[in-house]
Amino acid sequence: MNEAELLQTIRTSSEAKRILEYDFDFSPVPSPTASRLFQFSDGTSCELVGRDGTGGEFALCASRTLPTRPMLYASSEGQAGIISRCLESALSTIVDLPYSYDCLKFSGGGQLAEMRRVVPLSESDLIAATPQITSSRQALRALLGLSQIPDSVQALHAAITELSPLYAVCGPDGWQFESLFNKFTVTSNPSWRRRLELQQ
Repeated sequence: MNEAELLQTIRTSSEAKRILEYDFDFSPVPSPTASRLFQFSDGTSCELVGRDGTGGEFALCASRTLPTRPMLYASSEGQAGIISRCLESALSTIVDLPYSYDCLKFSGGGQLAEMRRVVPLSESDLIAATPQITSSRQALRALLGLSQIPDSVQALHAAITELSPLYAVCGPDGWQFESLFNKFTVTSNPSWRRRLELQQ
C-alpha cells in the first residue's frame, strides 16, 4: 500500500485499529490532526497519525531529503526523534518492536549494541504478557501489507541518528525536546540484570 492507502486503512479498519490499540499501544487518530504536544522551531508541517497510552504522539513530517514523509515520535516526557523513513516502515517497526521505547531508554546513550541486548529481554516479557502477539503480528502484517524489516533495531537506530538532527522539535512554549536515546543500559533494569546474572 502507498501512504494514503495505509492511512485510510489504519483509520477506518476496525480490525486493524483493534490490534494496533490492544497489542501495540498505537491508537490511530481518526482524521488529519495537528499536534498540541510539539511543534518545529522552523515551522515544518506535520500530520498527527497516532498516540500511545502515555500521551506520546506519532506524526508524519514534511520531507527534507527523502521521497517519503518520515515518522516522528514525541513522548509526553519531552523526548522526540524520527523513528522511520516512511509510514510503512514506522508501522513495521511498531509491529516488530512493540517495546521500541525500551530499546531507546536502555540504549546507553544511543549504542546499537546495547539496543540489541534489549530485544530478547523485552521480547520475552512481551510474550509472557501478551501470548497472542505472534498471531497479532501476522494478522496486522496481512491487513496492512507489511513486510518484516530485515533488521528493525538497526533501522530504528539509523533513522534517529541520521534524520532526527534535521528536525528541531520544541514544545508550545519553545523549550527543546531531548533525544529519544537515554543513558540507561540493560543492567539498569533490575529484573533484566538478575536474569542476565542467572545466565552466566
